[in-house]
Amino acid sequence: MSHNPSQPSSSELVELHVFYVPEGSWNYKLNTISIEVINKFISAGFIRVSPQLTLQALRLRLGEFLGEDAVAEKFLFLKCIGNNLAVVKEKQEPELKLRSFAPPYVCNVILNC
Repeated sequence: MSHNPSQPSSSELVELHVFYVPEGSWNYKLNTISIEVINKFISAGFIRVSPQLTLQALRLRLGEFLGEDAVAEKFLFLKCIGNNLAVVKEKQEPELKLRSFAPPYVCNVILNC
């Protein structure tokens, strides 16, 4: 059995939780969501990915993980800032790796809006 070094083994993958955000959860003025409403999010399931992938690379491959019906542009990456979840800016996506969105950083999430 040969091991492809560019493909991490399953023990090296991290599980990321993907959520749907119900209408009315956003603070549109600040483009944030209060962490107090996290319990209203609806789980879309988990995806297993390399922690070395960038957010941009994941966005390009979302269809592989979530099905071809997934529209990558509808997904937002959120980062915990104080008592809010703020949208990661598109220009930051090539720089941020998924390891910062995996446990123990459970406050950072991937959302389908």
